[in-house]
Amino acid sequence: MRSTQTNGGKFKKLDKIKGSIAAASILQLTDAKAEYDAESKELLSKKEFLAIILKHTIKEYENMEYQDIADLIDGISRTTEISPGRTNQNLTSGVNPEFNVINEKLSRFDVLFKVKDPKTMKEEATCFIHFNIEPQKDFRPGYPLEKRGIYHMARMISSQSDVVDEKTDYGSLEKVYTIWISQDRIPKALQNTVTLYGMTNLWSSDIIPINKDDHDLMSMVIVRLGNPNVDSKEHIVRFLNALLHTRDEKSYKVINEYVDFSDSLKQEVGKVMGASELVEKYGEAKGETKAILKMHKKGFSMTEIADIMEVDLQRVEEAINEVALV
Repeated sequence: MRSTQTNGGKFKKLDKIKGSIAAASILQLTDAKAEYDAESKELLSKKEFLAIILKHTIKEYENMEYQDIADLIDGISRTTEISPGRTNQNLTSGVNPEFNVINEKLSRFDVLFKVKDPKTMKEEATCFIHFNIEPQKDFRPGYPLEKRGIYHMARMISSQSDVVDEKTDYGSLEKVYTIWISQDRIPKALQNTVTLYGMTNLWSSDIIPINKDDHDLMSMVIVRLGNPNVDSKEHIVRFLNALLHTRDEKSYKVINEYVDFSDSLKQEVGKVMGASELVEKYGEAKGETKAILKMHKKGFSMTEIADIMEVDLQRVEEAINEVALV
């Protein structure tokens, strides 16, 4: 898509975004398994990584700094149902209400969030752009990704209204994007490429005023990764190849061109050491729950705890929920 390069073919130096402790931690925990589904979703739910993706794929944010984009991101939610009647309302709290609909197949979003529309920042009522990011292991899952992406966008549009009736305000519908990141089984000719699809006015019978905002409501980006050792002309491909493949020194060098981890990595070393002490102190079978709760209280995510404790994610959820119910 839009690369930021100099005339000499080199990438322009961009202002880095400050990396959080959480992002540094998930990088370390997924070094050898970034390509796995759960790890990809966890990586792509971090605001600093989302900001980089948005700047280099979405026109509304291409002229903004990474940190300014991150500050506009609201309510990240993972693995969210998208069947009819199951909406993305209340996304600001990351909560997805469920409404049962008979005879409908259950589908899910992977990473769902919304971002303030910079065009409305100075207006009294701020509008949002809604996003869904889908890391896709298989480029050829048995159906065209484009068609599945259109289905996702249709659900994202319809979910903005709980009930459709004669009073429904269609004028309040906000734009949606779906971003698909393919990792495996990509034909060589398509590797390291990006495609943008959108809605546009194709023809009018006369010269009439067309308000683009009235129809430009759905756009889809497909990013096809490839060999991470092959340099790409696209920022987004270059960054995601480094982020979502098994990482080595070269991968971290690329990531560090976009994210400044100088402070957070120092803190992360202390955090990981603290986790080791907790595991050693409470890690026997009868103390496992206590170790999980201690790490949860210190701000570790459930995925981080499961990796450190070498237990199933379900075991971590059960331990935390037991306490929540007391």
